[in-house]
Amino acid sequence: MPGFENGHFVGPTIFDHVKPGMSVGDCEIFGPVTCIKRVKDFEEGLAIMNGSRFANGSCIFTQNGYFAREFVHRTHGGMVGVNVGIPVPVSYFPFAGHKDSFFGDLHVMGRDGVAFYTESKCVTSRWFSEEDKKETKISTWEGTITRK
Repeated sequence: MPGFENGHFVGPTIFDHVKPGMSVGDCEIFGPVTCIKRVKDFEEGLAIMNGSRFANGSCIFTQNGYFAREFVHRTHGGMVGVNVGIPVPVSYFPFAGHKDSFFGDLHVMGRDGVAFYTESKCVTSRWFSEEDKKETKISTWEGTITRK
């Protein structure tokens, strides 16, 4: 990256075909990085995800209500997204990481700061109309807050 030849910049990065045992897929990393783990079906994907010692957030992209409900109920993630890439996009939703993704005595925001003995999930869902599915451009607007 021009101007950052000696480091201090990580551009958007995609790791594809990530396998079990690869540290990039087994460790909790932060930044503009995504790891793609290819699986044969829903059950294998859920098992790999739930087998991790981390459970900050988890997302599924589907138009199938059955798999959306199964995912919400069975994922170990503390923040859950259905057709939402970042399951907690704004600050007024509670941060609810689970497993080794949890830190401190309390969750960071929301009612979880008081009721820290509960294991809650914050589910954010988005469903697409038939017209939406025909769009060729992806909007950055996800619709959580109403525009005027």
